[in-house]
Amino acid sequence: MEWRYAVLILVVVVIGTAVLGVLYTIHQRKATSTNTPIETITASPTPSRKIVVYAYRDAITGIDPSVDFDTGIVVLGNVYEPLLYYDPTRGEFKPALATSWSKINETAWLFILRKGVVFHDGTPLTGEAVRFSIIRSKLIYEEKGIGPGWIWDCLEDIYVVNNTAVLFKLRYPAPMPLIASSAYGAFIYSPNVLNYANAIDMLDDRIRLWFESGKDAGSGPYRVLSYKPESEVVLEKFDEWWGWSIVNNSRAPDIAVIKIVEEPAAQELGLLDGSIHIATNVAKANIPRILGQGYGVINQTTFHNFVLMFNVKRWPTNITEFRKAILHAIPWDRVVDFAFQGFGRSASGIIPFGYPGYATNLRYEYNMTRAREILGRLNVSNVKLEFVIVSGYEEEERFASLLKSSLNQLDIDVDIVALPWEQVKERGVAVWRNANEAPHMIVNDWWPTYPTPYDYLYILHGSNIEWNWSGYANSEYDDLIDRAFQLEGIDYKQSMEIYRKAQEIIFEDAVAISICDSIQPYIYDPDKILFRDGALNPIYMYVIFFQFTEVLS
Repeated sequence: MEWRYAVLILVVVVIGTAVLGVLYTIHQRKATSTNTPIETITASPTPSRKIVVYAYRDAITGIDPSVDFDTGIVVLGNVYEPLLYYDPTRGEFKPALATSWSKINETAWLFILRKGVVFHDGTPLTGEAVRFSIIRSKLIYEEKGIGPGWIWDCLEDIYVVNNTAVLFKLRYPAPMPLIASSAYGAFIYSPNVLNYANAIDMLDDRIRLWFESGKDAGSGPYRVLSYKPESEVVLEKFDEWWGWSIVNNSRAPDIAVIKIVEEPAAQELGLLDGSIHIATNVAKANIPRILGQGYGVINQTTFHNFVLMFNVKRWPTNITEFRKAILHAIPWDRVVDFAFQGFGRSASGIIPFGYPGYATNLRYEYNMTRAREILGRLNVSNVKLEFVIVSGYEEEERFASLLKSSLNQLDIDVDIVALPWEQVKERGVAVWRNANEAPHMIVNDWWPTYPTPYDYLYILHGSNIEWNWSGYANSEYDDLIDRAFQLEGIDYKQSMEIYRKAQEIIFEDAVAISICDSIQPYIYDPDKILFRDGALNPIYMYVIFFQFTEVLS
């Protein structure tokens, strides 16, 4: 670290109130730049431009980098950048918008920013841009209850040392490099969005509406060219991206089209007729035949899982023993081979294998005799359960048929309702409004924000009305995971032990359990597309970093 940064840090730490007085306040509207906003470019791609078409199966839920906590990640991951990247499969941090970072003490971290970075509106990366972006994510969550800003719970404030250095002051010790590498809520963007959106402050909803109109203010290798979240998002190569000289990829696509294709048959047809170059959702039983025709496949081991959640507020799934009977009636030994066609791994609890906090032996035994005994004691029979799944998700559809067939043997009928993702989410959230409007069972597929057990366990936190589709509220469980979360930066081993106790409560209460830890196949034409190392985000399934792909023809 250079001596001048050390001096500045001492000034900040010792007389922080004086520094804070110089900094702009959280809600202050900044006089940033007179540059006009980048408007969506409407010109059609020319035939000479290198194009890749990537078939994704869900509508994009949003592209506000501080708000979206869902499928928008497949866009955001190419348009915006965090301070760091983290590869959990290798245990490695990689510089992104920060080139170095260091812990000053237990509650202070210094990040040195990369020089020569410009946002898509032409303005440079500064320490104030870092502060604006992260504080906005934090405040939107704290004051409006939306988005992934919970990751910044540890943050007291960010001090702008200068244009190329920021100091993170924490309320309690936390693994700041992991948090800063999160793919949700840690993106950095131009604070000029205040001016572009005519916003009063960073919490003004006009900023979100500006983003959702198809605008962006990122620094990533691609910028938004066209935004139709229900059908396709078109990205255009950003020639001024700082990383092109490092990537050294002259065959990177000029245009990347993220095409929303829900049905597996439609994805396969597009792949075969050449209108799709990368498919993620073809029928798994057809993959061997497709490969036999010369197509390639990359099977990505992921931290993505499918969580079966019970409505604990609606009869009869509000009865713990009834839920256990259902879980004992599931033929778990057939789930991977039948429901996932071999593209998965048997799950334990709700945290996937290889992820921090994974706990063994949290599996229910397939035992129809025991299921019948439980139902006999409860005197529950001839009931009908509603089970909501995502349409077009082959894994969920096959699992639902397996569950329905098994429960029929117990005189329990299952009404399988397949809906688009957004409608599934609406039905799940309904449990907090009117439990009888929410299904008895629902599948919530989940992938992490950053590598902490809290990320998975928080979906059952009593305060998380956005994703806790069980309606589960247990203060003991909430206190355990909250305490473990705050201990991660102090005593990591102890925090993992507490997370284990919390998982045991969930298991014993039979509230939710992972169906399977999935393996994601990417089917592609090897004569047209080449995947470089690093093209697939190792922790966030479905995110393709297009700068690491090559268009061959």
